[in-house]
Amino acid sequence: MAEIDLYELKDGCSCSIAPGWGCNLFSWKDDGAELMYCPENLPNEAVKITGGGNPILFPAIGRTWDRSSGEPVQGRYRIHGSDATYLMPSHGILFLSKFTKVAEARHADGVSALYELVVPSKVRRENYPFDVGLTQRFTLTHASVELEAIAVNKGPTPAPVAFGYHPYFRVSSNEREGVEVRFPVTKEVLLTKDTVLPTGETKAAEPIIKLQPDVYYDNVFCGLTGRRMSLVDRKAERAINVDFDESFEMLVVYSPDGSEFVCIEPWTPGLGAYERLREPGWETGEFIPVLQPGESRTFKAVLTVSGS
Repeated sequence: MAEIDLYELKDGCSCSIAPGWGCNLFSWKDDGAELMYCPENLPNEAVKITGGGNPILFPAIGRTWDRSSGEPVQGRYRIHGSDATYLMPSHGILFLSKFTKVAEARHADGVSALYELVVPSKVRRENYPFDVGLTQRFTLTHASVELEAIAVNKGPTPAPVAFGYHPYFRVSSNEREGVEVRFPVTKEVLLTKDTVLPTGETKAAEPIIKLQPDVYYDNVFCGLTGRRMSLVDRKAERAINVDFDESFEMLVVYSPDGSEFVCIEPWTPGLGAYERLREPGWETGEFIPVLQPGESRTFKAVLTVSGS
């Protein structure tokens, strides 16, 4: 059985976290109503970082591809100045690592818990050879969960640190009747069909998507004009909001056709950027967030629920 930490408030609000499954917030209940989507077999039978709950994406977002020699090879990347080859799993290394709880505090409005990432030496050798620490704090109050991650570069060299949250929110109908996403964007990032990486082009985007049945959504947006994205479900008479800080510059909508969920995700830059690490000058942070030795960065988002 997977380790599960349950936090409950007297008003029927609760959340459940699986430290061994990437510190995944796989359940969030408001007044007893479940807001997160997670199949019944997870987290006990999880075989990858995604699938339900709120996967934390670190230190990569999306897929990594090596396109240096013709046919793309998924996962492989190299670092300029080194002969070694590394493998970056889709959305990062957290599923190969684990978190330990280091603090818990209860207060008048709710409860908070702090977790610290433990990265096995094998993962440092084969997947991510940078000494970056990561903590994740969850704060549960009535109708909200605050997420705050802090990454710290403890090593002697610059380190790439892309980051994202990937919450799976339930919708009342897989036909998406009355379901829409509202977000402060002006552009959609065009992606390649085979590798799902940016083509370098964008197109104009509208700030509201009325989700249609039988459409597979896996779309990336940029050109932000605000700091909130919302999933409105009129049939359920609710809106779930994701407020995010300035570290996040891309927003993702993910919902396969016929699914019982819609993911609305804040991401930092860095989609597909690990293949650029083989080039000199990647340390400038032009393509992916980079922490210099001793530097830290905070990534903060707040999930709230309200009537639609």
